[in-house]
Amino acid sequence: MSALGGIANLNSTTPVNVTVLTMLWHLLTDYGPNGGEMVRCGSVGMVYRALNVTHESLLEKQPLISRFGQILAWDGRLDNRDDLIPGLRDDLHNEVAQVTDPAIVMAAYLRWGIEFPSRLIGDFALVLWDPYPRTLLLARDPFGVRTLFYHANESRIIWSSILRELLEVAGAELKVDDEYIAGFLTRYPEPWQTPYKGFQAVSPGNVVIIRDGQLKERRYWSPDPQAEIQYRTTGQYEERFRQLLGEAVRCRLRAHGPVFAELSGGLDSSSIVCMADQILERGDAETPRVETVSYVYDEARTSDERPFIRSVEEKRGKLGYHIREDDYRLLTISAEETFVSAPSYHYYYVERYKALREAMGRNGARVLLSGEGGDQLNIANPDPDIALADHIFECRPLPLHRCLRDWSYALKKPYLQLLWTGVALLLPRSVQARCRPIAQVPPWLEDGFVARMNLRERMLGPSDIYGYRLPSRRDQAEGLLSVVRTVSAIYSQEYARIEYSYPYLHRPLVEFLLAVPIEQKISPGEGRSLVRRSMSGVLPERIVKRKGKKGPTDALSRAVAREWPRLRPMLVDPRVCEYGYVSPEALMTAVDQVRHGTQKFTFHLFVTISTEFWLRSLERRLSGARSAAGSAAQPLRTEAAHLGAGSVPAPLGTRWQGEQLRPPT
Repeated sequence: MSALGGIANLNSTTPVNVTVLTMLWHLLTDYGPNGGEMVRCGSVGMVYRALNVTHESLLEKQPLISRFGQILAWDGRLDNRDDLIPGLRDDLHNEVAQVTDPAIVMAAYLRWGIEFPSRLIGDFALVLWDPYPRTLLLARDPFGVRTLFYHANESRIIWSSILRELLEVAGAELKVDDEYIAGFLTRYPEPWQTPYKGFQAVSPGNVVIIRDGQLKERRYWSPDPQAEIQYRTTGQYEERFRQLLGEAVRCRLRAHGPVFAELSGGLDSSSIVCMADQILERGDAETPRVETVSYVYDEARTSDERPFIRSVEEKRGKLGYHIREDDYRLLTISAEETFVSAPSYHYYYVERYKALREAMGRNGARVLLSGEGGDQLNIANPDPDIALADHIFECRPLPLHRCLRDWSYALKKPYLQLLWTGVALLLPRSVQARCRPIAQVPPWLEDGFVARMNLRERMLGPSDIYGYRLPSRRDQAEGLLSVVRTVSAIYSQEYARIEYSYPYLHRPLVEFLLAVPIEQKISPGEGRSLVRRSMSGVLPERIVKRKGKKGPTDALSRAVAREWPRLRPMLVDPRVCEYGYVSPEALMTAVDQVRHGTQKFTFHLFVTISTEFWLRSLERRLSGARSAAGSAAQPLRTEAAHLGAGSVPAPLGTRWQGEQLRPPT
């Protein structure tokens, strides 16, 4: 992903402070190795750092200034460019083969105004300034794949693709937001939240509009809760799924270098890899080749998926890259070594990310495909609760009885026990939080924090915000929202410095999967039914028929045991306890259980430890900032808080090459 940043003075024509803008430009250097520029237009300034991935991106000159003076900074991949170009020819002046994505996006704004984000399909974050109505727009793709953070006060707004860099220049006091922590410790925070009060992310599928000093945010995309797809035969569902998954993968093979794809041996990643091979064989991909990367374990054998990984590699006739946990250990980084902007369990995989970057760098690859989203959108869990809840909700006793009978036989579970799972889904969330096992909170979380932040309800996951009627459709919508939270909260760009892309979050595919009948996705005793049927003959038979998947629990437990001499001193005086999030005695008990492989909340314990790491690194950063008060760096931070001072007006759309600017000494 490329990197964006900028400043706008609100309710004022005071020119932007070039010193602060330059500082932001330099801070984003590592995220955009292909150069970039900065543009200042009176009270608005934008910076852009390029990570060129597509052939067209090599022709881009950003920030882009239109002939009418609008300025656009775009980080994205536009997947429906061929559909948009014919209707925008009057505003596009290059040959179609040379039309860049930002040029199409600018033309879309000139044609449709602030409604234009709804016309764009792809992964993106963008900022657009229109000087005539003095309107600033910040928008983000519907699923939060590209990041865009901002900090606003009464006088200005400042934004950046990378939260850590925004914290450096915003000049604001950093205060921990308990709402974010409560979400992170349970089922991920809301996608617009950050760990700091006053710092926000643009909500996925939303556009932030700043006009006349007022900031408003509105949603430009939502799935249609009334949409239902009813085909005559199951084969039609399978054909349409293959078509849309193929389209999703093909769009992400639009790269001038090789593309890497994660291969775990599961249905989702294997489907993406095998579909990519078919596209390459047809000659429909721009990328010259696809390489796979798999994370494997020698010591933690119950976490290792190599038998299934090899099945796909044998079908491809090509070995992929294997990154061994034994060579790139978990938990090898400490809070004293670096500062990260947010807690993330991916913090523990820093060594893995280094190996991944090196492998991709040697191959000239910048895009990594991931199967994230497939579990939730295709319903991996082979339980009948949502199908039963539909029958109960619509008062259909005979179909309910048949469904219960078939699932009871397939799962070898009592009829009434299954009936209760369907009934439980129809209860108010406050009641579900008291009776459903999924609502259990990790036992080390402080009781007062659990009650104050309503953590039991949070453990149920997000609530449907789209307005679906049937329980099964609400459940699928909540699965999508869960994916959005996951993708938005990982902050992987701070570690990986590569472009992650998720074919299962291709908007047309998402809209299709949310509209198909639930019976197409699950059948008695089997989840992901549609994927299994659709990919039969494309995937190795061993993958199609596999049940379940190994998890990382064994590897995580071994990592805690191995690193215990280093972890123990940190957990004797944990910051998570000082903040009132965790009970110290219960935390030590849980860590001891994880070391011996007997703790069922292993993942949540890693989330808790990552919160501890982050709090310590934040404490160290704030301590360093206080000790540096009065140093040469301090005036820069003070100036960042008063962005109007000390600037000289520049003509409309003045552009500088970044290399000609230096931070003040």
